[in-house]
Amino acid sequence: MGFVNPISLKGPAEITHGWMLIGLALNILLMGVMIAQVYMYYTQYRDDTWWLKAMVAAVFLLDIINTAFLFAYIYRSLITFFGDVQFLAQVDWMLATGAWTTGVIAAIVQLFFAWRIFVLTRNWAYVIVIGSLALAGCAASIVVPVKTGLSFPVSRIHEVKPVVTVWLASDVAADIIITTVLVWYLVSQIPHKHKSGFKRSDMVVDQIIRFTIQTGLLTVVFASIDLFFFLFDPTGTHFLFNFTLSKLYSNSLMSSLNSRRGWKFGGASSGVVSDSDGPITTSWVQRHLPPTVQKTDVGATTDSQELREVHVHTAQQFDEGSRTLHTQSSGRRSMDTENWTTDTNRWSR
Repeated sequence: MGFVNPISLKGPAEITHGWMLIGLALNILLMGVMIAQVYMYYTQYRDDTWWLKAMVAAVFLLDIINTAFLFAYIYRSLITFFGDVQFLAQVDWMLATGAWTTGVIAAIVQLFFAWRIFVLTRNWAYVIVIGSLALAGCAASIVVPVKTGLSFPVSRIHEVKPVVTVWLASDVAADIIITTVLVWYLVSQIPHKHKSGFKRSDMVVDQIIRFTIQTGLLTVVFASIDLFFFLFDPTGTHFLFNFTLSKLYSNSLMSSLNSRRGWKFGGASSGVVSDSDGPITTSWVQRHLPPTVQKTDVGATTDSQELREVHVHTAQQFDEGSRTLHTQSSGRRSMDTENWTTDTNRWSR
């Protein structure tokens, strides 16, 4: 009895379009997450610079185009041309739309993280390397629909393998550099000594994990698996991972924007600093510190570390003032409560 290839036992749609359908389901699910994140961004960060808002809008629009055309392709393949084996054996321009939209979204997100790395490290080498890889991946993803045209036989898919390899390999390399550099920077900022013991250590570990996911770990994994199956699996398994790539990139961008801590964008909300006592911003200083402290300690400073020092200095002044008032009031128990309230409120305006 001869060997029977299990692929030959599957229907023509099951070999490739079954994986596409599963990938589309994940794509739509992540599109819902993207919509929620975009809504959160535009409601919470209204003072961000115009180019950040434009970038979010562009990525969101490309995500909608990506999902809409992939859905239209699957609908045509499995509903409109149901049972048409000849149509299933062709790759049309709707499917190719998923390639260039994913490549452009990935490039935008990677260039944004390259800028973020430059803000943190002031190292142009990272920007040049990441930018070159991002643009190479973007260009290769645009070449894919150019080579396939309006219709392309699946049997000739090997002709675009070099281009797809350049696209996915460039994105993987850029994501690895972004994740490595940002996580290294985060770890380097962790103080060597903590007074709060394991609780602080657990917070640091949680922060590293969240930071890693937000800056490209999932895209590295999915793009690598996508490339592996594309090169070595004759079926359409790679579409399961390829269809989700655009949403992983866009959601990593939005997750990073919506949970930013201590990195500047030029807007009023950009000076947020993560602290155990809550966020400290320039507006926070103006509301909570007396005018004399604002002039002498803050001035034109916008550096997060200096704001944190002002916060600590002011808290110490408040504690000393509270102890002094308490000592003076020990012999005068009948002190008017309104006077005490007035004195303390002076520090919280």
